[in-house]
Amino acid sequence: MMRAKGLIALLPIKGTIAAENSLFGFLSSSTGIIQAIEDVERRKRIKAVIFEINSAGGTPFAAKEIATRIKAMKKPTIAWVREYATSGGYWIASACDEIVADELSTLGSIGVLSIRPDIGELLKKFGVDIETLKTGIYKGLGLPYETPSEEERALLEAELEEIKEYFLSAIAANRGLDEGTLKELATAKVYLGREAKEIGLIDYLGGKDTAVARAKERSGLKREKIISYDERRRKGVLRRLIEELLW
Repeated sequence: MMRAKGLIALLPIKGTIAAENSLFGFLSSSTGIIQAIEDVERRKRIKAVIFEINSAGGTPFAAKEIATRIKAMKKPTIAWVREYATSGGYWIASACDEIVADELSTLGSIGVLSIRPDIGELLKKFGVDIETLKTGIYKGLGLPYETPSEEERALLEAELEEIKEYFLSAIAANRGLDEGTLKELATAKVYLGREAKEIGLIDYLGGKDTAVARAKERSGLKREKIISYDERRRKGVLRRLIEELLW
């Protein structure tokens, strides 16, 4: 049934994603994004959500938390990928009902990366010696001034592999990917929009207009007004309510 008019929320997910809010990054944390999603679900006049994604991901936990919350939404969800949705950013996009991306958008990079700087030799050059006392062979794992033991390295590699397998299985379930595509994704390859569409990583090539059209189609709207959750943060509560009531 087509509705006369309604609101479509535009919710940006940009930059590196972590679990908690930062001073300037409300919508780059899973906490902030989930708060925005819950606000969207409370508002009856909002009939669909477009997630504007421009992110290479962040921590696996934060990406999983957001993707799980999006998957549970009752309102239609569209991922609009701008420049890139890679790694955890693509995990989040895959949880939406549909994905729209530009021909030059970058997608994929399905893998896990762990970086540990080793500053032990540098400290020694400056005459700094650090003595570590610990209980348990894995206590202190990841300290930047100690080279990991074979046992520690094996543990880290096993953890990365477990996260990668979870990551791949979640995306396969979200997108219904075949085994051949999944095997290729496991290499952490990146794809431009057209190739991504050919292998089933996205649904439509296009930009914001395409994303809005898909949101209208899925929600049955004839007329729509876009409300940006990025702009809403900069406005007072009263002004926002007046704008919505007058439309």
